[in-house]
Amino acid sequence: MLVSANTVEPLNEFFKNNLEFVQTSFNSIKNTFDKSYGNFSRDSNNNIKIEINSPFKEIYFINENGIEIHDLEFNQKRYIKNQDISNNILKFIKNGFDDESLNLEQIGDSKFKITELEKNYYFEFLSNDILQIKYKDNMDLDNLINFSKQNDK
Repeated sequence: MLVSANTVEPLNEFFKNNLEFVQTSFNSIKNTFDKSYGNFSRDSNNNIKIEINSPFKEIYFINENGIEIHDLEFNQKRYIKNQDISNNILKFIKNGFDDESLNLEQIGDSKFKITELEKNYYFEFLSNDILQIKYKDNMDLDNLINFSKQNDK
C-alpha cells in the first residue's frame, strides 16, 4: 500500500475495522520480549473496545471521557480520565489522525513518523490489511504493535 499525500486517510480508514493485534515489548529486566494478544473494535458512537486475550484477560472501554479497564482475572475495574492518559497512540486512534494538527513526516512509500511531545511514533503499512506501529512508552520501553484486519466470516 502506498501512503498518499493525505497520509492520515488510510490510517483513519484502517482503524474503522475490527482488528486483531500482537503487542511486543522488550522487558529489559528479564532481557525478554513480552507479547500480548487481543482484538480491537469500534462501535457506532466511536467508542473503542480493546480485549486483551493473552497472557492475561483485560477489556478496555475507551470513550470521550476516558478509559474503563476491566481486569477479568481479578474481577477488578478502574477508570482513567482523558487528561490522565499518557499513551498518545490511544488518543490518535480514538480521536482520529489529522494532518494539520500532527507533526507528521513521510519516511517511505508506506512509512511515516509522528512526533508528539518529543516522542516518535513510527507507522508502516506492511500490506492493505496489516499496520505496524513502533514507539517507546512512558516507561521508555520499546513497543511494537502489529494490527491486522480480522477475517469476518
